[in-house]
Amino acid sequence: MRSGSQLTLPAVFVLLLGLGATACSAQEKNYEIPSSMCGTAVSPGLTEPLLPPGDEISTAVSDRADGMTRCLVYVDDTQVLTFNIEWWEKGTPPARFASVFPNVEPGDKETEDGRFIYSDTGAVGKVTCPEPRKPDDDLFVAARVDEPGKPDEAAMKELIAAYAEAVGKSGECT
Repeated sequence: MRSGSQLTLPAVFVLLLGLGATACSAQEKNYEIPSSMCGTAVSPGLTEPLLPPGDEISTAVSDRADGMTRCLVYVDDTQVLTFNIEWWEKGTPPARFASVFPNVEPGDKETEDGRFIYSDTGAVGKVTCPEPRKPDDDLFVAARVDEPGKPDEAAMKELIAAYAEAVGKSGECT
């Protein structure tokens, strides 16, 4: 004898299908990734692997100190990525800069040329400025994945190199 509260096999299938569709939509990026982060050109393909699902993306600039600009990236009002542009004393090695930046350590992976240090959640790099506006300083960039961003070592390495190149061509450099 069947109880009126039991679900038939087709009803269970429809229920599970509906739950699966809901779970999938919650895992999607329902926003368009911008081609610049706080005015610096960044290919959406480079930031996409590091961004979490959500409905809305936004950025904000934080100029808390002279010689330092921070770009905060938010998805659904949660900070998920941070980019820094900072002037440091000429001759500062990237490892010194990495020692004060969260999510990357001086002992993390380094590119062959020594300009970039990166991990799965952070990266720093020295910018090549043809004619630096601060000739007694070196320009550095950093990027970090904040919670609930997605760690990805290869993506961080690509992102920091491209970000350093873009900053090198920007007004910040000259």
